[in-house]
Amino acid sequence: MTAFDTDVLTEILMGNPAFVQRARAIPRTQQAVPVVVVEEILRGRLEAIRRAESGKSAISIERSYELFSQTFSDFQDLPILSYTSEAESLYRQWRKDRIRISTHDLRIAAIAVAHSCTLVSRNRRDFDQVPGLEVEYWG
Repeated sequence: MTAFDTDVLTEILMGNPAFVQRARAIPRTQQAVPVVVVEEILRGRLEAIRRAESGKSAISIERSYELFSQTFSDFQDLPILSYTSEAESLYRQWRKDRIRISTHDLRIAAIAVAHSCTLVSRNRRDFDQVPGLEVEYWG
């Protein structure tokens, strides 16, 4: 199973040709998204709506809502990997081991390990620190 990190999934969702092509090479039944990635992307979409409402965005409110709606449709096509008690145990152990990466990235890594997935990311600096995590780096 292949799990997409936020940075890679965002590129796929926005139609980056190189990322879309690489994702298409992975059978759809082997693709998944950690629930923390869903959280991060939805937070970004909600923030874009707030910025557009306040007039502090380069994109319109209509486009902000269009992207928000499209994101829901995109997530319906991919299995979402849950944050399990095993993932929480890994997360806590890695914190005790003083692995210094963001909470969200460490939780994404824990989900990937708990679900026996290869994580696809561009974030080599952080994910190389996580023991037992299989990572494929794109871009």
